[in-house]
Amino acid sequence: MIRKFLFLFIFFSSALHLYAEEVVTTKKEEPDSYYGLKLGAIVTPTFGYRVRDSASGISDTTQSEKTGFSMPWTLLFISKEWEDTGIKVEFWGEVIRSNVLSADTSADSGTKANPYLFAIRRANVQKKWDLGATRHKLIFGMQELPHMFSVWSGYYDWRYMERSPLESMAFSADPVDLGLSYLAEWKSFSAHLAVVNGDGYRSIQNAGGTGYDVIGRVSWEQKWQDDLKTGIHFLGRKGNAFGYSGNECNEAKTKCFPSDNNPNTLLRGDVRLSQEESYAVESNLLWREYINLGLGGMAKKKFGGRYSDAMNPTEFPKNISEKTGRGAYGWIGLGNKMIRIVFRGEIATGGPNQGLRSTESNLQEPWVRYSESATLKTTPVYSDKAYYISRQVYLEYLWSETARLGFGYQEIRSFDSSGAPNKWYIDNFANERTVADYRQQFSTPSPALISEYSRLDRNILVKATMQF
Repeated sequence: MIRKFLFLFIFFSSALHLYAEEVVTTKKEEPDSYYGLKLGAIVTPTFGYRVRDSASGISDTTQSEKTGFSMPWTLLFISKEWEDTGIKVEFWGEVIRSNVLSADTSADSGTKANPYLFAIRRANVQKKWDLGATRHKLIFGMQELPHMFSVWSGYYDWRYMERSPLESMAFSADPVDLGLSYLAEWKSFSAHLAVVNGDGYRSIQNAGGTGYDVIGRVSWEQKWQDDLKTGIHFLGRKGNAFGYSGNECNEAKTKCFPSDNNPNTLLRGDVRLSQEESYAVESNLLWREYINLGLGGMAKKKFGGRYSDAMNPTEFPKNISEKTGRGAYGWIGLGNKMIRIVFRGEIATGGPNQGLRSTESNLQEPWVRYSESATLKTTPVYSDKAYYISRQVYLEYLWSETARLGFGYQEIRSFDSSGAPNKWYIDNFANERTVADYRQQFSTPSPALISEYSRLDRNILVKATMQF
């Protein structure tokens, strides 16, 4: 009996010193992300209304996000950083329209009606290190491209209302791509150099070319007494810069030469026809929460070259001239910690939708007449005057640093190759027609009577965004 009591006494006395290992998830007076793990999301419910009146003639019946409720700019992000080794892993998911990725939805004459998909926006491994007074970083994988610096640096922090100017003007195919990049910082200077596939994260590799794009940014940013920050940034991009194959400009092989649907021809062109260059410069000014100013310009060059028909080797090669495009943009945000109003505008060659296109050429009329084929005599390439003007106004109510409510108005006015305003052409059956159909009705009798209307795309937006 004494042995039993002695055994129980020893058991309970020893159990007092047995503790489960403490699971450490946070550190006192430190946020949960102290150990490098971050989990968050950006949610942006949106309502859009396309303004229509009797002067426009067109109604929006397409399956798109221009009208109704939608969820653009909705992201889930996870990252883990090991501070002792300087290694970081990033994963971002994005909710996007399914017809952006595939052509099997009902909006593209397909069968699937599911409007949204969850796609990867970022998935990369990073390594950073310090070397003296300089800081360095390597990023390998799916990542934001250098021209997105305005968004992630806080200069253009209303991305939920509309894409940044260099995005909408198509500095690159997409804001995100797969590749390798290097970043360096020294005092007020920074540089970002990236080598990527060039097709964008929403397209399969080699869709536009088998080579790789090289994109670079050099910036100077300076803070003045903690209240004022200024900066200027220079960007450049060479599309299909290296790594391409010599026969990638064969007909229907890449976007370099689309098929002419003629089985009796096999067009082949110079690799230069798949190359292009983009250049941009942007300056910024931030004065606390009161003023946010941005001014920039962009230029794009589409290289020219020669092409021939391999099925007709006796024909002389034909020339495609080099084309250029240019544009400018600016924004100003005025407000305080609660209310802000933003005015934004951009103008660029191209249209009728947003996106800078290379339309101009330095060829002169006599050379067009005598050096090109007869089909080009009536439409000389140097005289293309197409351009568009975009104006936007946003009014924001800032609930907190991570939650906002925004009201916006957007309009796009565009002009055709002759400099005349673009128009809608609608027949008496409420179908959209072309300008050729409209002109033909005056020479050839047709049961469809076509009228022309001025084209002014206008939209009203209501958006809320919250980040956690």
